[in-house]
Amino acid sequence: MPLEATMICIDNSEFSRNADYAPSRLEAQTEAVNLICGAKSQQNPENSVGVLTMAGERVDVLLTPTMDLGKMLSSITEIRIAGESDFVRAVQTAQLALKHRQNKNQKQRIVVLIGSPIAATDKQIEQLGKNLKKNNVAIDLVSFGEVEQNNAKLQKLQQNANASENSHVVEVPAGARLLSDVLLSSPVVQQDGEGGGGGGGGGGGGFGEFGVDPNEDPELAMVLRISMEEERARQRAAEEAAGGGPAPAAEGGAPPEAAPAPAPAPAAAPAAADGASATLAALGADEDMDEELRQALLMSLQDMGGEAAPPAEAPKTEAEPSTSKSEEPDEKKAKTEGAALQPPSQEVKAVFKDAKFVEECLSGMPGVRMDDPLIQEALAQVQGEKKDEKDAKKDDADASGSKDDKK
Repeated sequence: MPLEATMICIDNSEFSRNADYAPSRLEAQTEAVNLICGAKSQQNPENSVGVLTMAGERVDVLLTPTMDLGKMLSSITEIRIAGESDFVRAVQTAQLALKHRQNKNQKQRIVVLIGSPIAATDKQIEQLGKNLKKNNVAIDLVSFGEVEQNNAKLQKLQQNANASENSHVVEVPAGARLLSDVLLSSPVVQQDGEGGGGGGGGGGGGFGEFGVDPNEDPELAMVLRISMEEERARQRAAEEAAGGGPAPAAEGGAPPEAAPAPAPAPAAAPAAADGASATLAALGADEDMDEELRQALLMSLQDMGGEAAPPAEAPKTEAEPSTSKSEEPDEKKAKTEGAALQPPSQEVKAVFKDAKFVEECLSGMPGVRMDDPLIQEALAQVQGEKKDEKDAKKDDADASGSKDDKK
């Protein structure tokens, strides 16, 4: 932070009555002085600021350089409009006031607000600039009102007084912006290295990416910085989600991890899947069973087995690729199909010849009615086959008994 002693020269000539700078040139200067005093005090608590007026019977020093902000602000309330300004004498008086500053470690700076024509000659201006440079006094020139008329003289003064870019000229055209708003983003208020170069017309930032001076309003600057960091974090999260990170939730509201949840169901009951596969294979191999009854039993097993039923298609799926190849001979196809469809065991046939089991399977099927004629006919056929087997066993028993009697 720069350690400076600053003298502010205010133009209180009759030209300051003009209202081309709202609300008037004098009041616009008052607001600008308030801004400069506050900025200098916040940049370094040991900075000191003094105030003087340039017009009237003589140059009047209202306040010598002080660190008391209250005195700085109260001093400008005593300014009165009078006569014509004496630019050269005002700068020389300010230089003398800085020479007698209490802290000799402070750098010297003069801020001059010029709102009226400068009557000094070019030779006087040049000599004044060289004298300032010789005594290590920096000068900031704020030109408003008579900008074009004073431009050449102010530029010449800045060039002669400038040392290591410590002097600046700021021109503020009428009607564009408030004088204090222009100074807010100018080298007059900015710390060293933050403002723009000399000769600017009030443009350029310098208060960081938020447009707020953290020295003047640290709370607002902190809030803006936190808000910006949160917004950047939200944008990064959105980019990660869109580019390959965790996918957003589905339209149904379920998280993406919950979608494949039903997948472990077949592994939960491997024994049931194997049994269902064997049963379906047996149904497909039984040529004596009625076609409609076979279809009804297949549907029943699929409903009872849930997800375990589809693996029953595995034997056919394995056989189909072998039959779909045109290069394989017909004999090989026949052998493959014969191997896939093996005759069912006697235990499987006994299960499906049980009328009660078949009836229980059919009763649990949706859309199947027990009083359907086709169902009743199929059940009667199963019961007839069972009765025939019993009669055959009885006849065999009778025949064996008669043979024993004859013996």
